[in-house]
This record gives sequence, structure tokens and C-alpha cells, in this order.
Amino acid sequence: MISTLLTSIIAIWLLILSARVIALREVSFLKFFSFNNFGEEALQRAVRAQGNLIEYAPIFLILLFIAEYNGAHPHMLYMTATLFIIARLMHGVAFGFMRYSPFLRVGGTLLTFLCILILSISNIVEVL
Repeated sequence: MISTLLTSIIAIWLLILSARVIALREVSFLKFFSFNNFGEEALQRAVRAQGNLIEYAPIFLILLFIAEYNGAHPHMLYMTATLFIIARLMHGVAFGFMRYSPFLRVGGTLLTFLCILILSISNIVEVL
């Protein structure tokens, strides 16, 4: 249930990041979503925000599903899921909507790594 909820939330965030990329490519019906457009750099950053989510979300979701399936404590699952959403929002906003924000970028990356590490260790301990 937790993995289902998180997958749906991440899918919505992916659609938002995708809409931002489309808007920055000057598609007229999403023109309102191209605010903070500072040229080619904005488009490249938005593409990286989208790509980065696509790179890290699948492994996290697989780990989360395995942990949930193996009976990990729901509080731990909700904690890591919430931290992962916060991390991906931080990173996505920093890259997709802003020119430069090292706090959001680095903070989002570190939280993402921490969440993946927590679930990896939890799953390993569960097997042993």
C-alpha cells in the first residue's frame, strides 16, 4: 500500500517535470509553465531534473516494494518514502525551476542517497 501511494505521487511529480520541459520547448498550450525561462540553460536543467527523477525513482520504488512485501515496519517505510519525496521535490525544483540553488540540489541528492541506503540495509538485514 505504501509503495502504491508513493509510486503514484512520484508519477504526478514526473508529469509536472515533463510539462515543464514541454513548456520550455515553447509549446503554446503550456506557455504559462515556462516562467523563469532563461534560455537554453533552463531547458537543459529541466531535462536533467526530469531525467534524474527517472534514474533514481525506480531503484527506490523497487527497494520500497521489497521492504513492504517482506513486512518491514510501516513507520520506517513511511519515513523513507516521505524523505524520498522531499528529496526529489528539492532536487526537481532546484534543477527544473530555478537558476541555481546548491542547498536544494545537494540536500535533495544527499536525502535521496540516504533513503536508498536505509532501504538497502533494511532489506539486507531482513534476508539475514
